[in-house]
Amino acid sequence: MFPMVDPMTLAAGAIVKLAFDEFVKSSAGEAAKQSVGGAIELVKTLRNKIRAKLQDNERAQKAIQTIEQEGSQSALTKLETYLDDTMEEDETFAIEIRQIAQQIINAQNRIEGNRTYSNYGRDQINIETIKGNPKIGGS
Repeated sequence: MFPMVDPMTLAAGAIVKLAFDEFVKSSAGEAAKQSVGGAIELVKTLRNKIRAKLQDNERAQKAIQTIEQEGSQSALTKLETYLDDTMEEDETFAIEIRQIAQQIINAQNRIEGNRTYSNYGRDQINIETIKGNPKIGGS
């Protein structure tokens, strides 16, 4: 779960991670839908706003393309730098994408808060994602 943060303090790195991390995670075999926790449309909106704002920055466009095609963590780091510079130059844009990022975090927190956990003695398991042998703690 993400902690509650003031949307105006969200850094470019956190925003880029929210917008593009599903590509990095999906390249590692994880489900992209789980990483965005039901806020898929908001993530798309955030990604599109970033892409549109950085459309004249050739290096940023190359980083975005590399992230989407290869799931590159190093390209994600480069994009953070480009976005950070842009956010410093355009405060209105920075406020807008920070607000969208905060909405994504709020949606993820709601999803995490609704998960069901069952207590079997000293062991707890998440009943939504049982893998392997569900017999825990004896019997």
